[in-house]
Amino acid sequence: MKRGDEVTVPIQSLSARGDGVGDVEGVEVHVAGAFAGERVRARVDDLSRHHPRAFATLVVVIEPHPERRNPPCHRHVAREGKCTGCPLMALSARSQRELEVARAKGLGLPIEGAMRGGAELGYRYSSKRAAGGRPGRLFLGSYVRGSHRVADMRGCLVDHPRITEVADAIAVAASDLNVAPFKKGRGDLRYVWLKTDGERVLATLITASEESRGPEIAQRLEGLCAFAWSVQPSEGNAIRGDAPRILGGAATLEVPIAGRTTTVGPLGFLQPNPAVAGEAYAALVRDAAGQPLSGRLALDLYAGAGVTTAMLREGFEEVIPCEAYPESARALGVEPERAAPFLARLADREVDLIVANPPRAGLGDDVCAALVAHPPARLHVMSCDADSLARDLAALAERFVVERVVAFDTLPQTPHVELVAHLVRR
Repeated sequence: MKRGDEVTVPIQSLSARGDGVGDVEGVEVHVAGAFAGERVRARVDDLSRHHPRAFATLVVVIEPHPERRNPPCHRHVAREGKCTGCPLMALSARSQRELEVARAKGLGLPIEGAMRGGAELGYRYSSKRAAGGRPGRLFLGSYVRGSHRVADMRGCLVDHPRITEVADAIAVAASDLNVAPFKKGRGDLRYVWLKTDGERVLATLITASEESRGPEIAQRLEGLCAFAWSVQPSEGNAIRGDAPRILGGAATLEVPIAGRTTTVGPLGFLQPNPAVAGEAYAALVRDAAGQPLSGRLALDLYAGAGVTTAMLREGFEEVIPCEAYPESARALGVEPERAAPFLARLADREVDLIVANPPRAGLGDDVCAALVAHPPARLHVMSCDADSLARDLAALAERFVVERVVAFDTLPQTPHVELVAHLVRR
């Protein structure tokens, strides 16, 4: 097998990034836009140097999945390398969830019941857009998977309609002002981070330097939404820049999640799908039977906007949150701190419950080691990545037993699934 070859691939499973995966003469072939149960013709684009693995572009579906459909978004064109943000969009919502659960179970995760979910479209309350195009024809979108090319997301159906409206207006204003998108170390506008409470929008313009026309964009669109401005001068792809400055409108949003209101600032974290995330949060702070928990001390790792901290305080005498990002830590009334040092500092306390909602990389070796060394009575983990959760559970198995794992479809059209695992000390 070599680059440019066309091969017939029987698709057997789903990869972490949403590709269909099948075996061709001992080579694991990944095909974007193909689904388990299909047989497809694909063109080999790249071969791994270290593993019998190839990455291919879909040419034609020979035997389609019975619930394959025409994608509702016209920008979803898997074969042409357009927007790749919704790799499962050409499949029904029910079948998407079935594939996601099957993949998680294949990693050894004991998923209980069917995946829970909500709206398929218009659900994203938080969206990070990269600037693409050129001066005079700037657009906002997402990186085409595996590249630094930006795909145009005008009219996105997955983002909340208010976010789509504001993002499209910013792109038009930036084009009218001849703003240069940042690329290859040059340009002005890098990203726009948009959040909504369902009505209002807070848009953070992230530029490469202080010499920016970002404030002019905000001035031109005064009244459309609130604007903040942050400078990110690094050469990498980091989004968060320096402390944001408010250019107009309210500095924060009050977003309802899990029956509570959480305050979110320009660079603070917001769950993209608050409705379904609220259900996952509720599962995170209750026991495996869905009953409220109580006790003397609970720790909230990766506390973010503080939703679970507030929920835990209804049943525990003392709740101590841990959050590394300064803006979110300040809102929680604590100093920014990473999880491993936080656990080491509290190692002599008897803890009834620890809840953790780590980033996609998972808890990691240091945090797992700290939890094994000083295990709480109960440990509940909310994970947005099945692979990292499987690794973490294996590392924790010495001192913990898994009671159950529940799945939530917080990002429909994508392979990402939110998992809540309940563990008890051995």
